[in-house]
Amino acid sequence: MKIVIAGGGRVGGTLAARLVAERHQVTVVEKDPAICNRLFEDIGVVTVCGDANDPRSLESAGISGADIAAGVLARDAENLAFSTLVRSMSRARVMVRMLDSRYRAAYRLAGVSELVEEAEVVVAKMTTAIDFPQVAGSLPLAAGDAILFELEVKPKALVSGRTVAQVRAQPEFPRECVFIGLLDPEGRITLPDGSTVLRAGHTIILVARRAELARSVECLTQEPQRQEDTPLAEMLRKVDFLAPLSAEELATVARGADYLRKEPGEAIFKKGDAGETFYVVVSGQVNLVADGGRVVEVVKPGGFFGEIALLTGEPRSTSAAAATPCELAAVGREDFRGVVMANPAMALEMSRILGQRLAKVAQQDNAPQKRRGLFGR
Repeated sequence: MKIVIAGGGRVGGTLAARLVAERHQVTVVEKDPAICNRLFEDIGVVTVCGDANDPRSLESAGISGADIAAGVLARDAENLAFSTLVRSMSRARVMVRMLDSRYRAAYRLAGVSELVEEAEVVVAKMTTAIDFPQVAGSLPLAAGDAILFELEVKPKALVSGRTVAQVRAQPEFPRECVFIGLLDPEGRITLPDGSTVLRAGHTIILVARRAELARSVECLTQEPQRQEDTPLAEMLRKVDFLAPLSAEELATVARGADYLRKEPGEAIFKKGDAGETFYVVVSGQVNLVADGGRVVEVVKPGGFFGEIALLTGEPRSTSAAAATPCELAAVGREDFRGVVMANPAMALEMSRILGQRLAKVAQQDNAPQKRRGLFGR
Protein backbone atom coordinates (compact mmCIF):
# COMPACT_ATOMS: atom_id res chain seq x y z
CA MET A 1 0.00 0.00 0.00
CA LYS A 2 0.98 3.62 -0.46
CA ILE A 3 1.22 5.33 2.93
CA VAL A 4 1.93 8.97 3.84
CA ILE A 5 3.11 9.62 7.41
CA ALA A 6 2.91 13.11 8.89
CA GLY A 7 5.77 13.45 11.38
CA GLY A 8 9.16 11.79 11.45
CA GLY A 9 9.81 11.76 15.19
CA ARG A 10 10.20 8.71 17.40
CA VAL A 11 6.77 7.25 16.62
CA GLY A 12 6.73 8.28 12.96
CA GLY A 13 10.25 6.96 12.35
CA THR A 14 9.54 3.64 14.05
CA LEU A 15 6.26 3.26 12.12
CA ALA A 16 8.01 4.06 8.84
CA ALA A 17 10.76 1.52 9.50
CA ARG A 18 8.22 -1.24 10.22
CA LEU A 19 6.16 -0.45 7.12
CA VAL A 20 9.23 -0.28 4.86
CA ALA A 21 10.35 -3.66 6.20
CA GLU A 22 6.92 -5.02 5.25
CA ARG A 23 7.47 -3.65 1.69
CA HIS A 24 4.89 -0.87 1.74
CA GLN A 25 5.48 2.30 -0.27
CA VAL A 26 6.06 4.93 2.42
CA THR A 27 6.62 8.68 2.34
CA VAL A 28 7.31 10.73 5.49
CA VAL A 29 6.52 14.47 5.65
CA GLU A 30 8.74 16.18 8.25
CA LYS A 31 9.80 19.82 8.86
CA ASP A 32 13.25 19.09 10.30
CA PRO A 33 15.86 18.53 7.53
CA ALA A 34 18.14 16.62 9.92
CA ILE A 35 15.38 14.12 10.71
CA CYS A 36 14.59 13.73 7.00
CA ASN A 37 18.22 12.95 6.23
CA ARG A 38 18.50 10.48 9.10
CA LEU A 39 15.36 8.61 8.08
CA PHE A 40 16.53 8.36 4.49
CA GLU A 41 20.01 7.17 5.47
CA ASP A 42 18.91 4.74 8.22
CA ILE A 43 15.87 3.07 6.68
CA GLY A 44 15.79 4.26 3.07
CA VAL A 45 12.33 5.82 3.35
CA VAL A 46 11.27 8.61 0.96
CA THR A 47 10.98 11.93 2.81
CA VAL A 48 9.44 15.31 1.97
CA CYS A 49 11.01 18.12 3.97
CA GLY A 50 8.06 20.40 4.68
CA ASP A 51 4.98 21.15 6.76
CA ALA A 52 2.40 18.33 6.77
CA ASN A 53 -0.31 21.01 7.07
CA ASP A 54 0.82 22.67 3.82
CA PRO A 55 -1.10 21.39 0.75
CA ARG A 56 2.05 21.70 -1.37
CA SER A 57 3.98 19.34 0.92
CA LEU A 58 1.16 16.79 0.80
CA GLU A 59 1.00 17.05 -2.99
CA SER A 60 4.75 16.40 -3.14
CA ALA A 61 4.23 13.34 -0.95
CA GLY A 62 1.61 12.01 -3.37
CA ILE A 63 -1.36 12.29 -1.04
CA SER A 64 -3.87 12.13 -3.92
CA GLY A 65 -2.88 8.52 -4.64
CA ALA A 66 -2.28 7.40 -1.05
CA ASP A 67 -4.20 4.51 0.50
CA ILE A 68 -3.51 5.58 4.10
CA ALA A 69 -2.57 8.87 5.76
CA ALA A 70 -1.17 8.55 9.30
CA GLY A 71 -0.85 11.61 11.56
CA VAL A 72 1.73 11.29 14.34
CA LEU A 73 2.59 14.95 14.82
CA ALA A 74 3.52 16.39 18.22
CA ARG A 75 0.17 18.10 18.95
CA ASP A 76 -3.47 17.15 18.45
CA ALA A 77 -4.23 20.51 16.81
CA GLU A 78 -1.64 19.72 14.13
CA ASN A 79 -2.96 16.20 13.62
CA LEU A 80 -6.52 17.54 13.35
CA ALA A 81 -5.50 20.09 10.70
CA PHE A 82 -3.64 17.36 8.81
CA SER A 83 -6.69 15.09 8.91
CA THR A 84 -9.01 17.83 7.61
CA LEU A 85 -6.60 18.72 4.80
CA VAL A 86 -6.17 15.08 3.75
CA ARG A 87 -9.96 14.58 3.57
CA SER A 88 -10.18 17.54 1.16
CA MET A 89 -7.38 16.27 -1.09
CA SER A 90 -7.60 12.47 -1.05
CA ARG A 91 -9.74 9.38 -0.52
CA ALA A 92 -7.05 7.91 1.77
CA ARG A 93 -8.08 6.28 5.02
CA VAL A 94 -6.98 8.60 7.85
CA MET A 95 -5.59 7.43 11.18
CA VAL A 96 -3.96 9.52 13.90
CA ARG A 97 -2.26 9.30 17.28
CA MET A 98 -4.53 11.08 19.77
CA LEU A 99 -2.81 12.66 22.76
CA ASP A 100 -5.85 14.31 24.38
CA SER A 101 -9.19 12.49 24.45
CA ARG A 102 -11.03 15.84 24.32
CA TYR A 103 -10.21 15.89 20.59
CA ARG A 104 -12.09 12.65 19.97
CA ALA A 105 -15.31 14.24 18.66
CA ALA A 106 -13.37 16.70 16.48
CA TYR A 107 -11.35 13.89 14.95
CA ARG A 108 -14.53 11.97 14.17
CA LEU A 109 -16.05 15.03 12.48
CA ALA A 110 -12.86 15.34 10.41
CA GLY A 111 -13.42 11.82 9.11
CA VAL A 112 -10.63 10.04 11.00
CA SER A 113 -11.31 6.29 10.81
CA GLU A 114 -8.68 5.06 13.29
CA LEU A 115 -7.84 6.75 16.60
CA VAL A 116 -4.90 5.48 18.66
CA GLU A 117 -5.12 7.07 22.10
CA GLU A 118 -1.53 7.03 23.33
CA ALA A 119 -2.30 7.63 27.01
CA GLU A 120 -4.92 4.88 27.02
CA VAL A 121 -2.50 2.37 25.52
CA VAL A 122 0.30 3.27 27.94
CA VAL A 123 -1.96 3.30 31.01
CA ALA A 124 -3.62 0.01 30.05
CA LYS A 125 -0.25 -1.69 29.49
CA MET A 126 1.21 -0.37 32.74
CA THR A 127 -1.81 -1.25 34.89
CA THR A 128 -1.88 -4.75 33.36
CA ALA A 129 1.84 -5.16 34.11
CA ILE A 130 1.31 -3.96 37.69
CA ASP A 131 -1.70 -6.17 38.37
CA PHE A 132 -0.40 -9.22 36.49
CA PRO A 133 3.40 -9.48 36.59
CA GLN A 134 3.11 -12.93 34.97
CA VAL A 135 1.87 -11.31 31.72
CA ALA A 136 4.79 -10.87 29.30
CA GLY A 137 3.09 -8.22 27.15
CA SER A 138 -0.36 -6.77 26.56
CA LEU A 139 -2.36 -4.54 24.22
CA PRO A 140 -5.79 -3.01 24.94
CA LEU A 141 -8.53 -3.66 22.38
CA ALA A 142 -12.05 -2.27 21.95
CA ALA A 143 -11.38 0.86 24.03
CA GLY A 144 -9.80 -1.25 26.75
CA ASP A 145 -12.76 -3.64 27.17
CA ALA A 146 -10.62 -6.51 25.87
CA ILE A 147 -6.93 -7.29 26.34
CA LEU A 148 -4.55 -9.08 23.99
CA PHE A 149 -1.85 -10.61 26.18
CA GLU A 150 1.10 -13.01 26.21
CA LEU A 151 1.83 -15.55 28.93
CA GLU A 152 4.71 -18.00 29.22
CA VAL A 153 3.85 -21.57 30.21
CA LYS A 154 5.86 -22.35 33.36
CA PRO A 155 7.17 -25.89 34.03
CA LYS A 156 5.20 -26.17 37.29
CA ALA A 157 1.93 -24.81 35.85
CA LEU A 158 -0.96 -27.28 35.91
CA VAL A 159 -1.74 -26.46 32.25
CA SER A 160 1.75 -27.56 31.13
CA GLY A 161 1.36 -30.70 29.02
CA ARG A 162 -2.39 -30.23 28.55
CA THR A 163 -4.14 -29.46 25.26
CA VAL A 164 -6.04 -26.26 24.52
CA ALA A 165 -9.29 -28.27 24.55
CA GLN A 166 -8.50 -29.69 28.00
CA VAL A 167 -7.76 -26.22 29.40
CA ARG A 168 -10.90 -24.70 27.90
CA ALA A 169 -12.98 -27.59 29.30
CA GLN A 170 -12.10 -26.61 32.88
CA PRO A 171 -15.21 -25.14 34.58
CA GLU A 172 -13.21 -22.25 36.04
CA PHE A 173 -11.66 -21.19 32.70
CA PRO A 174 -13.44 -18.10 31.25
CA ARG A 175 -15.50 -18.89 28.16
CA GLU A 176 -14.58 -15.56 26.56
CA CYS A 177 -10.81 -16.10 26.78
CA VAL A 178 -9.59 -17.20 23.34
CA PHE A 179 -6.27 -18.79 22.32
CA ILE A 180 -4.99 -17.11 19.16
CA GLY A 181 -1.31 -18.04 18.96
CA LEU A 182 1.51 -20.16 20.42
CA LEU A 183 5.14 -19.01 20.24
CA ASP A 184 7.89 -21.61 20.75
CA PRO A 185 11.32 -20.76 22.31
CA GLU A 186 12.83 -20.44 18.81
CA GLY A 187 10.35 -17.71 17.90
CA ARG A 188 8.14 -19.80 15.61
CA ILE A 189 4.43 -19.06 15.92
CA THR A 190 1.56 -21.47 15.29
CA LEU A 191 -2.20 -21.00 15.31
CA PRO A 192 -3.51 -23.37 17.97
CA ASP A 193 -6.51 -25.68 17.75
CA GLY A 194 -8.07 -27.93 20.37
CA SER A 195 -5.36 -30.58 20.06
CA THR A 196 -2.43 -28.16 20.48
CA VAL A 197 -0.37 -29.03 23.57
CA LEU A 198 0.74 -26.21 25.88
CA ARG A 199 4.39 -26.96 26.64
CA ALA A 200 6.67 -25.39 29.23
CA GLY A 201 8.75 -22.56 27.82
CA HIS A 202 6.22 -21.74 25.08
CA THR A 203 4.36 -18.41 25.10
CA ILE A 204 0.58 -18.35 24.69
CA ILE A 205 -1.10 -15.40 22.96
CA LEU A 206 -4.69 -14.85 24.09
CA VAL A 207 -7.56 -12.35 24.05
CA ALA A 208 -9.85 -11.95 27.06
CA ARG A 209 -12.34 -9.43 28.37
CA ARG A 210 -10.59 -7.19 30.88
CA ALA A 211 -13.07 -8.26 33.54
CA GLU A 212 -12.03 -11.89 32.97
CA LEU A 213 -8.27 -11.27 32.79
CA ALA A 214 -7.59 -12.10 36.44
CA ARG A 215 -9.41 -15.44 36.21
CA SER A 216 -7.70 -16.27 32.91
CA VAL A 217 -4.20 -15.60 34.30
CA GLU A 218 -4.97 -17.55 37.48
CA CYS A 219 -6.11 -20.62 35.54
CA LEU A 220 -3.08 -20.53 33.24
CA THR A 221 -0.47 -20.02 35.98
CA GLN A 222 -1.88 -22.14 38.79
CA GLU A 223 0.61 -24.59 40.32
CA PRO A 224 0.14 -27.56 42.67
CA GLN A 225 -0.47 -26.38 46.20
CA ARG A 226 2.49 -26.61 48.55
CA GLN A 227 2.20 -27.01 52.30
CA GLU A 228 4.68 -27.80 55.05
CA ASP A 229 2.93 -31.11 55.56
CA THR A 230 3.01 -31.82 51.82
CA PRO A 231 2.15 -35.30 50.50
CA LEU A 232 5.46 -35.22 48.64
CA ALA A 233 7.36 -34.91 51.93
CA GLU A 234 5.52 -38.01 53.15
CA MET A 235 6.50 -39.84 49.95
CA LEU A 236 10.12 -38.79 50.35
CA ARG A 237 10.09 -40.21 53.86
CA LYS A 238 9.71 -43.69 52.31
CA VAL A 239 12.86 -43.31 50.19
CA ASP A 240 15.51 -45.40 51.95
CA PHE A 241 18.52 -43.16 51.30
CA LEU A 242 16.56 -40.13 52.56
CA ALA A 243 15.84 -41.83 55.90
CA PRO A 244 18.53 -39.83 57.78
CA LEU A 245 16.83 -36.50 56.93
CA SER A 246 14.67 -34.77 59.52
CA ALA A 247 11.05 -33.78 58.84
CA GLU A 248 12.14 -30.16 58.30
CA GLU A 249 14.87 -31.18 55.84
CA LEU A 250 12.46 -33.43 53.94
CA ALA A 251 10.02 -30.53 53.68
CA THR A 252 12.83 -28.34 52.29
CA VAL A 253 13.65 -30.93 49.62
CA ALA A 254 9.93 -31.23 48.77
CA ARG A 255 9.54 -27.46 48.39
CA GLY A 256 12.43 -27.35 45.92
CA ALA A 257 10.91 -30.05 43.70
CA ASP A 258 9.56 -29.30 40.23
CA TYR A 259 6.23 -30.84 39.25
CA LEU A 260 6.05 -32.36 35.76
CA ARG A 261 3.13 -33.79 33.78
CA LYS A 262 3.80 -36.51 31.22
CA GLU A 263 1.55 -38.15 28.65
CA PRO A 264 1.64 -41.92 27.86
CA GLY A 265 4.80 -42.81 25.94
CA GLU A 266 6.50 -39.49 26.62
CA ALA A 267 10.19 -39.87 27.48
CA ILE A 268 11.47 -38.72 30.88
CA PHE A 269 15.12 -39.59 30.27
CA LYS A 270 17.13 -41.95 28.08
CA LYS A 271 19.84 -44.47 28.85
CA GLY A 272 23.21 -42.71 28.90
CA ASP A 273 21.81 -39.31 29.90
CA ALA A 274 23.49 -37.45 32.75
CA GLY A 275 21.82 -38.10 36.10
CA GLU A 276 20.98 -34.62 37.37
CA THR A 277 17.56 -35.40 38.84
CA PHE A 278 15.66 -38.12 40.64
CA TYR A 279 11.90 -38.50 40.44
CA VAL A 280 9.01 -39.44 42.71
CA VAL A 281 5.79 -40.63 41.05
CA VAL A 282 2.89 -38.58 42.43
CA SER A 283 0.23 -40.12 40.18
CA GLY A 284 0.18 -42.55 37.26
CA GLN A 285 2.87 -45.06 36.33
CA VAL A 286 6.35 -44.94 34.79
CA ASN A 287 8.18 -47.69 32.89
CA LEU A 288 11.93 -48.19 33.31
CA VAL A 289 13.11 -49.65 30.03
CA ALA A 290 16.33 -51.57 29.22
CA ASP A 291 17.94 -52.14 25.83
CA GLY A 292 15.58 -53.66 23.30
CA GLY A 293 12.54 -52.01 24.84
CA ARG A 294 12.24 -54.51 27.71
CA VAL A 295 10.38 -53.06 30.73
CA VAL A 296 12.45 -53.88 33.80
CA GLU A 297 10.31 -52.07 36.36
CA VAL A 298 6.96 -50.27 36.63
CA VAL A 299 7.10 -47.41 39.14
CA LYS A 300 3.76 -46.61 40.75
CA PRO A 301 2.54 -43.67 42.92
CA GLY A 302 4.84 -43.19 45.89
CA GLY A 303 7.71 -44.94 44.08
CA PHE A 304 10.90 -43.27 42.92
CA PHE A 305 13.58 -43.73 40.27
CA GLY A 306 16.72 -42.10 38.88
CA GLU A 307 18.34 -41.69 42.31
CA ILE A 308 21.46 -43.83 41.74
CA ALA A 309 22.66 -41.78 38.76
CA LEU A 310 21.98 -38.63 40.77
CA LEU A 311 24.10 -39.77 43.72
CA THR A 312 26.94 -41.46 41.84
CA GLY A 313 27.23 -39.12 38.87
CA GLU A 314 27.13 -42.10 36.50
CA PRO A 315 25.01 -41.96 33.28
CA ARG A 316 21.49 -43.35 33.35
CA SER A 317 21.51 -47.15 33.18
CA THR A 318 17.95 -47.40 31.78
CA SER A 319 15.45 -45.23 29.96
CA ALA A 320 12.25 -43.97 31.60
CA ALA A 321 8.94 -43.16 29.94
CA ALA A 322 5.39 -42.49 31.12
CA ALA A 323 3.23 -45.63 30.97
CA THR A 324 0.06 -43.64 31.74
CA PRO A 325 -0.75 -39.96 32.19
CA CYS A 326 1.35 -39.16 35.24
CA GLU A 327 2.56 -36.40 37.52
CA LEU A 328 6.14 -36.45 38.79
CA ALA A 329 8.07 -34.53 41.39
CA ALA A 330 11.61 -33.91 40.16
CA VAL A 331 14.35 -33.23 42.75
CA GLY A 332 17.52 -31.71 41.27
CA ARG A 333 21.11 -32.35 42.31
CA GLU A 334 21.75 -28.86 43.70
CA ASP A 335 18.57 -28.71 45.80
CA PHE A 336 19.38 -32.14 47.17
CA ARG A 337 23.03 -31.37 47.94
CA GLY A 338 22.09 -28.12 49.64
CA VAL A 339 20.31 -30.10 52.34
CA VAL A 340 22.52 -33.16 52.53
CA MET A 341 25.96 -31.58 52.45
CA ALA A 342 25.04 -29.24 55.31
CA ASN A 343 25.33 -32.27 57.63
CA PRO A 344 28.52 -34.37 57.07
CA ALA A 345 27.37 -37.15 59.43
CA MET A 346 24.12 -37.42 57.51
CA ALA A 347 26.00 -37.53 54.19
CA LEU A 348 28.15 -40.39 55.55
CA GLU A 349 25.07 -42.36 56.59
CA MET A 350 23.48 -41.85 53.19
CA SER A 351 26.67 -43.01 51.48
CA ARG A 352 26.52 -46.22 53.55
CA ILE A 353 22.90 -46.83 52.50
CA LEU A 354 23.74 -46.12 48.87
CA GLY A 355 26.68 -48.55 49.02
CA GLN A 356 24.39 -51.30 50.27
CA ARG A 357 21.92 -50.62 47.47
CA LEU A 358 24.60 -50.64 44.77
CA ALA A 359 25.98 -53.94 46.11
CA LYS A 360 22.48 -55.42 46.00
CA VAL A 361 21.96 -54.22 42.40
CA ALA A 362 25.34 -55.70 41.36
CA GLN A 363 24.43 -59.02 43.00
CA GLN A 364 21.17 -59.12 41.04
CA ASP A 365 22.97 -58.30 37.80
CA ASN A 366 25.46 -61.16 38.34
CA ALA A 367 22.81 -63.72 39.21
CA PRO A 368 22.50 -66.55 36.65
CA GLN A 369 19.77 -65.94 34.13
CA LYS A 370 17.09 -68.52 33.53
CA ARG A 371 17.31 -69.93 30.01
CA ARG A 372 14.22 -69.87 27.90
CA GLY A 373 13.77 -72.31 25.05
CA LEU A 374 16.33 -74.56 23.42
CA PHE A 375 18.78 -71.78 22.64
CA GLY A 376 18.03 -69.63 25.71
CA ARG A 377 16.31 -66.81 23.78
